[in-house]
Amino acid sequence: MIQKNSDAITKADIDALITSGVVESKTLEYKQELPGNSDADKKEFLADVSSFGNASGGDIIYGIKAAVDAEGKKTGAPKAVRPIVSATADDAKLRLEETIRNSIDPRLRVQIKEITGWGADGQGFVILLRIPKSFASPHMVTYKGSTRFFSRHSAGKYPLDVGELRTAFLATESQGERIQRFRQDRLGKIVADETPVVLSSPRRLVLHLIPIPSFLNNERLEIADRSAPTAAFRPIESSGWDQRYNLDGLVSFEGGYSKGQSHASYCQLFFTGTVEAVWSEFTGREGDSTYIASVAYEQEIIRAVESYLEGFRRFGLTPPVVVSLAVVGCKGAVMYVDQIRRSARMTSLDRDPAILPDTVIDNLNTDAAQIMRPIFDALWNACGFARSFNYDKDGNWKPR
Repeated sequence: MIQKNSDAITKADIDALITSGVVESKTLEYKQELPGNSDADKKEFLADVSSFGNASGGDIIYGIKAAVDAEGKKTGAPKAVRPIVSATADDAKLRLEETIRNSIDPRLRVQIKEITGWGADGQGFVILLRIPKSFASPHMVTYKGSTRFFSRHSAGKYPLDVGELRTAFLATESQGERIQRFRQDRLGKIVADETPVVLSSPRRLVLHLIPIPSFLNNERLEIADRSAPTAAFRPIESSGWDQRYNLDGLVSFEGGYSKGQSHASYCQLFFTGTVEAVWSEFTGREGDSTYIASVAYEQEIIRAVESYLEGFRRFGLTPPVVVSLAVVGCKGAVMYVDQIRRSARMTSLDRDPAILPDTVIDNLNTDAAQIMRPIFDALWNACGFARSFNYDKDGNWKPR
């Protein structure tokens, strides 16, 4: 796999594979031609794609001719770029996407990109198909009634046997449980005030972003240098903030630091790349009521998510990413809206903590407002409204 976000890969990166003689591996495969339209070609293509998703993920690059040895056998090294001329880039991407969508179960998220710049007119292109490691595996090829599973090793793809399938299904279940246990453990600590800094209020909004590959693989970010990547992991809603290291990684917190001082918010960057951002002053008081400022809290969370995703990109972390939100200490709070939207149907939060449905993103360039929309809708639902009124009819975040 090319060690860059797929959106950032250019002609220079493809050319470097040729000049450096980067050989095929468990996470990289070269193809000179796009898959054909015959049943055999489609089954071969689907086996390739699902094998990457069921293993460590990787890249398939279409438009690269493989080198051969004296006996005519492929060596695994790339020989030259052979730009695709059999289809337009848009047609090629659409056909690959439809084949994957219709014939792999459960659905496998992939990223498909054309990379141009070859030929006399510079319009020659290759297709990069990136298959992230999937944590919904094992994925089955279902084309025309097929029920086959594939994985990969250094020599290429291979069919899974019964024992390997059982292990794969058990692993998927345990992966989801690990993420759930982590979030439950962190919420328990936040409720019990076992936080990296003292918080100024018991009412707390908790945002988690968990980059699944690095989290499940227990990868360790190099965050010893407080350089540009770590600057992206700032607390929610803070004009001034400071940072310090701790056992979990690096914590940023609103305001300066002095012993016993309380803080409105913090952002804990764990060594695995997981982010925990807690904001303890997102509510207000009106009379005897606690309210959630319906515009301000969404605005600040969107800004924070944008910044954290930028930090992920700078660190080279890869999706998918689980995004979740919870509200603790706020039972009885209401959503603060204008008089027109208030009605007898408006209710208060009826539980503590209020754990909202999470979402999973597979592209770090996804618009933060769109990422958060279903989560915001859920909190508005909990307060008696059909949806967040800060989005227009086209789904754009446009608060009034």
